[in-house]
Amino acid sequence: MRGRWAAAAIGAGVARNRAQSEMNQQAEAAEQAKQLEIERLNASHQRELEQLKAAQAHQSQPQQASGQEDPIQKLKKLAELKQQGVLTEEEFQKLKAALITKL
Repeated sequence: MRGRWAAAAIGAGVARNRAQSEMNQQAEAAEQAKQLEIERLNASHQRELEQLKAAQAHQSQPQQASGQEDPIQKLKKLAELKQQGVLTEEEFQKLKAALITKL
């Protein structure tokens, strides 16, 4: 009888170790996915910043004084609205693309 109890206890310990190992692997995979997403977003934001800087550098016409705002200023305002949660990411991307094409 003690042999069966011992075998059951050992089996339970092995199962617990395997489950813990699997949970650790899943946690590591989730952390890696999170890091990749962060890197992707950082790269995307870096490209956007470079596009804005390039657009600003190539801007040949002065700011329009007849009530129309500079597209760069509009883009900055859109970014602020996005940060405040007024615009969704999708709305921001559409408006940004429209402004960049005007440059």
